[in-house]
Amino acid sequence: MRLTLRTLLAFTLFALSTTLSVAQDAAKTEADAATAAKEALQKLFAPSTSAEELAELAKEANKLGVPRQQIIEARLVWGLRHQDTAFLTKLLPEVEVLAANFDPSQAAAMPNAEAIKSFASYIRALKAQDNKDAEGFKKHILEAIWLQPGQVSVFIQPIEKTRREEKMAAINVDLKLPLTDSMGEATTLGDLVAGKKAILIDFWASWCGPCMQLMPSLKKKGEMLPAHGIVVAAMNKDDENALSIAERIRKEQDMKIPWLIEPAERPFTKQFEIDSIPRMILINPEGKVLFNGHPEDPALWTALKMLDSGIDAPH
Repeated sequence: MRLTLRTLLAFTLFALSTTLSVAQDAAKTEADAATAAKEALQKLFAPSTSAEELAELAKEANKLGVPRQQIIEARLVWGLRHQDTAFLTKLLPEVEVLAANFDPSQAAAMPNAEAIKSFASYIRALKAQDNKDAEGFKKHILEAIWLQPGQVSVFIQPIEKTRREEKMAAINVDLKLPLTDSMGEATTLGDLVAGKKAILIDFWASWCGPCMQLMPSLKKKGEMLPAHGIVVAAMNKDDENALSIAERIRKEQDMKIPWLIEPAERPFTKQFEIDSIPRMILINPEGKVLFNGHPEDPALWTALKMLDSGIDAPH
């Protein structure tokens, strides 16, 4: 069979158009995959991601071809952001491998291998702190600061926590100190904690944005913990019109827990060395401080579980 020039030209044009179409489809598929991978990585770094969500997102990111290094970096950032020692300790072997094989071209959040090494030392320090290994803690925290002095504000947090815990261990809280609630009723911490395992006090102020954002979480604690013998209370620190402001917030938030006003002399602020809020203090009936820290610090739930093993941190 003889093919005319016109037929050959038609076949050639058809072949070219088919090849071009396949190439365009492949390019679109590749672009879509790159977009999906980018979105998955952004979700991994989202501040509001829970531990369970992080695990699922990491699996999905891996399927979408997100580099392993970037996934580890995202998990490391999550652990550092939440100061979750158990999570970071479990992640440590991967962080150590990453430090030895860091690829700057694949970096998602970390500037260099030194930064990874510093955070590995920081995790070792946190682990030593949990194990009450004072010498190990000092060694590793100093390594972290030496490797990355720009992150000293992060690295000194466990140092401050350790010193605060040492001070709190020597404190005896005056449970008989006269207090009033937002409705002007007289009470004491001793009255509130009598017959209970402990009292958990949230220090807050109306001008404190993070305090107000955590009100729903405080309300949940107030609904859950009393069944385990833990009294949950709030103590307002507003400098002016504290009584009226506290009562207004109590009504707006529909709080059913004791809604206290700290005395003007700020006795608890001084004794507990509260230099930032929100702050939660857990006190037993003998006036011993069992926890002093941020409401979202995982150590709070560790302290609560020591009082009642049936207490589980909300997911």
